[in-house]
Amino acid sequence: MTEDFEIIPAIDILDGKCVRLTQGQYNLVEEFSTKPEEVANKWVTYGAKRIHLVDLDGAKKGYPVNFKDISKITKIPGIKVQVGGGIRTKETIEQYLNEGVSYLILGTKAFQDKDFFKEVLKEYGEKIILGLDLKNNKVALSGWQETIEININNLEELFGNIKQIIYTDISKDGTLSGPNLNSLDAIAGSVKSKIIVSGGISGMEDILAILKLKKEKHHNLAGVILGKSLYKQKIDLKEAIELTKKSF
Repeated sequence: MTEDFEIIPAIDILDGKCVRLTQGQYNLVEEFSTKPEEVANKWVTYGAKRIHLVDLDGAKKGYPVNFKDISKITKIPGIKVQVGGGIRTKETIEQYLNEGVSYLILGTKAFQDKDFFKEVLKEYGEKIILGLDLKNNKVALSGWQETIEININNLEELFGNIKQIIYTDISKDGTLSGPNLNSLDAIAGSVKSKIIVSGGISGMEDILAILKLKKEKHHNLAGVILGKSLYKQKIDLKEAIELTKKSF
C-alpha cells in the first residue's frame, strides 16, 4: 500500500495570479487564473490534502510578496499548506506559521547560510523543508536565476538531520517530459529524509514510475508535486490520489 505517498497540487503565484513557468523562466509564463484561492479550493474538492504554494515574486525579491493570497489559502479547512519563495528570515517563518502554514521551503537561504538553516531546522523540525532545485547538476538559487556548485551527495553532512526535501529538476520543470528518475534515484539513495518529487510529471505513468522506484529501491519517496500536468489536464487529480491508495 502507498498511503504514505502524497499527491500535491502546485499553485505558483506571480503578480497575484496562478501561473506556470517553463524551466523556471519568468519570460515563459502561462496564466491559468486570477484567483489562486479558487484554484486551491478546486484542488481540495478533488481530494488534495496538501497544497504546494510558491511566491514567484518573493523568490526573486527575497521576501514575501504574495502574502495576502497565500494567507487566504491557508484558511481553507482540511488542508496542509507548504510555502516556498522568499523565505530568508525567522521573522518570515514566524509570519507564515502564524497564518497557518504547515511547512516552509528554504532553498536559497539554506545554501547561502547553512548555519541559519541548521538553526531553524533544530527549532522548527519537520516544518522546515529543504528546497533542492537542480539545474545542470548545480543548485539554483534566487528564483532559479543563479546557480552554485555543491556536492549533493552529502546533504545531511552539510545540513544535519533534514526531515523533508523537495527535489526539482529544473530542466524538466513545466516541460511535461517526465521526471529525471536517474537523478532522483541517486539523491534518494544518499539521504534518509523524505523526498517529494517535482518537475516534468506528464501523466499517470510517471507517477507509477516513481512509485515503482520507491518500492524496488526502498527509497523514502513521500510524494509528488503536480503542476502543469494538472492545469493542462494531462492528469486527473482524483484518479492520481486514488492510485496512491492502491497496491501496485
